[in-house]
Amino acid sequence: INDFLSFEGFVDSSYSHTESDTDGNENSFAVDQVEISWLFDFDTVTAQLDLQYEGDSNDGDLDDDGELVEQAFVNYAFGNGDVVTAGRYASMIGFEAFEPTGLYQYSTAYDASGLPGYAQGVKYTRESDATFFGLSVQDEAFENGSGNVSTSSYAIEAAFAQDLGNGLAVFLGGAFEDADAGDSYIVNAYTTFETGAWLFAAEVNFGNSESGAFNVFDDNNVLVVVGDGDDVDVLSGLLMANYAYNETASVTARVSYEEVDGTAEVEVVKYTLAHNKALADNLGLITEVSFVDSEGVDAADDELLGFAVELLFTF
Repeated sequence: INDFLSFEGFVDSSYSHTESDTDGNENSFAVDQVEISWLFDFDTVTAQLDLQYEGDSNDGDLDDDGELVEQAFVNYAFGNGDVVTAGRYASMIGFEAFEPTGLYQYSTAYDASGLPGYAQGVKYTRESDATFFGLSVQDEAFENGSGNVSTSSYAIEAAFAQDLGNGLAVFLGGAFEDADAGDSYIVNAYTTFETGAWLFAAEVNFGNSESGAFNVFDDNNVLVVVGDGDDVDVLSGLLMANYAYNETASVTARVSYEEVDGTAEVEVVKYTLAHNKALADNLGLITEVSFVDSEGVDAADDELLGFAVELLFTF
């Protein structure tokens, strides 16, 4: 727009069909998310404001999945890769991107990974050509838990990444939250390897919550994590391979695993095969077939077969 203000964003719409042992057949066509990011650049000071529509965020009930302001933060760059950030921002940990523009598939790998989402606080990061380090002090870490209603006094998140060369990179991070109902933590580690047209990734997450931070519901209501709120363990991980067979198209295979152990234990295995095609510079078509097998108690035992077509417009 001018020397210091610009904007970017995306519109994400999709059709999905699922067949479940417990819920039967379901069809959905929707505009899943619309987001506009306003970017401010004043040399050493930069800022970003993300405004979004997601799901039912305009129905007057702004829950965790319907917040209109996703991010709002200010950066101050000291030079040599040192940056201090203040405001509301995304977590640094986790292999998969938060936005559909950064995913290799239509769906994410986990429903109950325990990984943090967005939080408000102050963050220090240092980045060079081969390394990244970040430390964040914030108000909370686990806003994604539907049962996590206790007040958090503080949370800390740390991350470190290293490019080892020859296409190999490693990451290690974690988050800790001190809440009135009890402490919660998560540890995340992943590695990626790029060679030619191939990208391989492996990730593992493990953590514990005493405040119900890992009590979440599956998007398709297939899995309900049963936790007592006092002591819930989570273990999850994924293996992924992506092959770009030309400049505009790629195929991705992924298998992911989740285990949540509270008053009962629930295990979920998800197999995903996706195709990503760039129809134009700013228009992508993603198709996906997935199979989810969940085992546990009550309504958690299920098998679900899903198919989705996603159209992603970016600007």
